[in-house]
Amino acid sequence: MKKGLLVLLSLSFTFCIAIVSYASDSQKEGSHDFRLQQASKALQITGTVKSVNEGDGSLAVTKKFKDKTIEVIALTDKETRIAKGNVQQSFHDIKAGDSVVVVYTKKGAVNLAKSISLR
Repeated sequence: MKKGLLVLLSLSFTFCIAIVSYASDSQKEGSHDFRLQQASKALQITGTVKSVNEGDGSLAVTKKFKDKTIEVIALTDKETRIAKGNVQQSFHDIKAGDSVVVVYTKKGAVNLAKSISLR
């Protein structure tokens, strides 16, 4: 009796592990929810403003690593918070050459700025 119960428990445990593994693999490959979770991941760049485009509300920020220069172009919207210290600023206050910290998320091929901190 004890041996039968042990076999039954081990089979049910194996079945549970297989189901969880299958669910996580299918979620990575094709689930819409997984892509939404990836899109909400916040990224950050600290660097110098290369250019400001007031027409579409975007700015290009560059950062130099050793011998490489990385450039990120971030779009702003009405929900983007712009501040210098504790003082609210507007997009028009950002100039080329300013030192900034931009927190942004990737939405497809677009980088959407959540916050911009002027230094």
